[in-house]
Amino acid sequence: GREKRKGDIEMESIRTLFVAGVILAALIGVSPEAAGQARRAKQEKSKPWTSEPLPLIWESSYTKTPPKIDGKPDDLWQRAKPVTVVVREAIGGDHPTQVVLRAVHTDDTFYLIAHWPDETKSDMRDPYVWNVEKKDYERPSRPDDQFAIEFPMTGEFDIRMLTLVHEYTADVWHWKAGRGNLIGWVDDKRHIISQKPDYGGIEYSMGGHGKVYITRIPDEGIKSYQLKPKPTSFEGNIVDSFKHRQPSSSLADVRGKGLHDGKTWALEMSRKFNTGHNDDTVIDSTKDNICAIAVLIDELYWEHSVSSVITLRFVSK
Repeated sequence: GREKRKGDIEMESIRTLFVAGVILAALIGVSPEAAGQARRAKQEKSKPWTSEPLPLIWESSYTKTPPKIDGKPDDLWQRAKPVTVVVREAIGGDHPTQVVLRAVHTDDTFYLIAHWPDETKSDMRDPYVWNVEKKDYERPSRPDDQFAIEFPMTGEFDIRMLTLVHEYTADVWHWKAGRGNLIGWVDDKRHIISQKPDYGGIEYSMGGHGKVYITRIPDEGIKSYQLKPKPTSFEGNIVDSFKHRQPSSSLADVRGKGLHDGKTWALEMSRKFNTGHNDDTVIDSTKDNICAIAVLIDELYWEHSVSSVITLRFVSK
């Protein structure tokens, strides 16, 4: 087919692209150029998400004893009701993957466990790789496995269509196997989806039909990892390029630990209903809450899979 201008998302793609895909693409910093590349071969042959049964209800059971967040499922998870959520490629809707979610809650905290298939564990992001000829380290781009869940904060959260009218902010919890996972933390951030460039977001052109700006804002505080300098001498063929530290403030709100058994990731996460930080959504356990998830398996940038809207419902004591 003819080459399409990078950064544009043509109308045939819009019909198969949900706003979840665009928003969650911002999780890993996808540029408009990258989105253009990802679009090349995607057509409407994929099963439309809207054909899936709606609504998708995810029930959280009350527990007095919270699970330990270590990636090793406690017995209490067997008492939690599982729900299978299908995620599909954000652009094109191909390659459906089943994610099994369970949730429990105490009086003040929400806990989830997610299982999804992955034949290859990727738990090192962009490591330093020794070049024998140069006798020096290089840092090629290499993905780590990732999972994210987002909740609306303000505005009209409409995940079913690529909106050119709605503006809203979402709270995003973003687990990364090669970064915060080692010491049990999850990145916490906000996404602002707007039709105005007021927030300094990345511009996405919708094939001449309008523009959408997506801004990614980390929560306040110190992140649980940081880039470390390239080794000056040989330390091994592959060396982690990140070092870990205790996060602070609002970046210390979400705990998360995932373990890979050779075929499947098991990821546990937790966060208080109300963190007391104004850059976090308040989860109200007395009513339904909507959310969406995304999964990245050995993927970089735009090549991620997303769900449709999920209704999180808290079952009383």
